[in-house]
Amino acid sequence: MAEFDTLQTKELSVERNFTVAGRNGRPAYFQALVGAKMGDYFNASKSQLHFGSAGTGEVTGLASVHNAELYLPNKTLGGGSYCIYEGNMNFQANTVVHSVIGIPLCLINLKVGGTQTGIDTWEDSAGAGILNLSGLSAADGSVFATGTGGAMAASLRILIDGVAYYIMLATTPSTA
Repeated sequence: MAEFDTLQTKELSVERNFTVAGRNGRPAYFQALVGAKMGDYFNASKSQLHFGSAGTGEVTGLASVHNAELYLPNKTLGGGSYCIYEGNMNFQANTVVHSVIGIPLCLINLKVGGTQTGIDTWEDSAGAGILNLSGLSAADGSVFATGTGGAMAASLRILIDGVAYYIMLATTPSTA
């Protein structure tokens, strides 16, 4: 018999005001200590946004399963590292990694699902993409540099349906 602890709530708001310098903290923390082999899926936490199958749910603006916002200090930054997402894959002393390309071991796993007709429509849409960056201004040497040039110096391997593809990288930005 499976053992489950359940907490049901209509809305959960976790807020904490940190006013003492030098403290570390996490207002919300999810941990699952796993001491047995789990099944086909297992998540420490999950967010799901479902617009229903009746065809009546939708949004007129932006919908997202998870929204993470970082408000930087309102001053000249004197140090520290700030990022929207931090992901850590920690290897233990006896971790031995498999080498099966069809079973990804990766930092980020993204999957498109649903009906094939819906997937095909999305893939063929001009607005479809793997990543959407907004608010960047193109400039030579900037985060977003356009044009040509820049010698290929390295590559990053990504997996698409278990097939390795490589994104080429340059050590110098492109120039217009």
